[in-house]
Amino acid sequence: MTSTRETQELLEEGSGARLGPPDPGRAPLKASVFERMAGANCALLPLFPYHDAGSIVPCGAILRGAPDAEFGHFFHFNTAEEVVVVFGAHKAMLATGQIYATQPLHGVNSFLRDPADPEAFALITITQHQAEEGDQNEAVIFRCMKCHQELLRFDYDATPQGAANHAPAAYGGSEDDHVAMFPTLWGGTEAAAAFDEERVRTCGKCGHVNDRYPIETWGWQRYVVQVRTANDSRRALDEAAKGER
Repeated sequence: MTSTRETQELLEEGSGARLGPPDPGRAPLKASVFERMAGANCALLPLFPYHDAGSIVPCGAILRGAPDAEFGHFFHFNTAEEVVVVFGAHKAMLATGQIYATQPLHGVNSFLRDPADPEAFALITITQHQAEEGDQNEAVIFRCMKCHQELLRFDYDATPQGAANHAPAAYGGSEDDHVAMFPTLWGGTEAAAAFDEERVRTCGKCGHVNDRYPIETWGWQRYVVQVRTANDSRRALDEAAKGER
C-alpha cells in the first residue's frame, strides 16, 4: 500500500515505473466488501486494519429500510479527503456504480429515498486518506430539523497513529493498544451522546425539540466498546502468558 506522495512520485517517473515492495507494516490484504459488511458490527467500518498515518482507508456501510427504521441526519467535517463508491443501491439517492468525492463539510444520512421501505438499500464504501503528517481534525455537527440552526458542534482530534501528535488517550486508549481506535467512529459516538440531552436538542432559535440521534442504528457505540474489549482481552492474555513463565 503506497501513500499519496509515493503514488505521485511514481506517476511523475512515467508509465514504466514499478511499485516497490509493500510496506512491512502493511501486509497486502484483500476483502470482499459484500462479505465483510454482511458480518459488520457498524456502519463506516474500516475494511482493513490499516488506518495509521498515510493510509488509504476504505470503510464500508450497509443500509436497509424498515418500517421502524430511524437513521437521523448530521453534518460531518473532515480535513481528510473522502471518496464514496456505491457498490449496490435500490430506491436510494445513490446509483449503483456511482463514485463521488465529498466536500470537507457534508451531510450524512441513510441516502434511502424512503427509510421505511424494506425494498430500499445501499452498500457503499467511504474511502478516507489519513494525514501523513501534521494534525487531522474532524467535527460532527447537528442542526435543528425545523429551522437549521446549529445546535451542537463536536470537534475532535483525529490525528492517526504514526503521526507526531497522535494521542490515543483522547479516545480512551493507550500507546500499548493492540487494536487502534478509528477516531471517526469514536467522535460520532461522543457527539451523539452529547446531543442526547434534551437541553442540547432544544433549538434556542425556534424552540423545536429535535429527536435524539439514533446511534444504535449505526452501531458506533458497539464498535467503540468492542475495540476497547479487544485491547483489554489482549492485555489479559499477555499477563496470563507472563504468569506461566
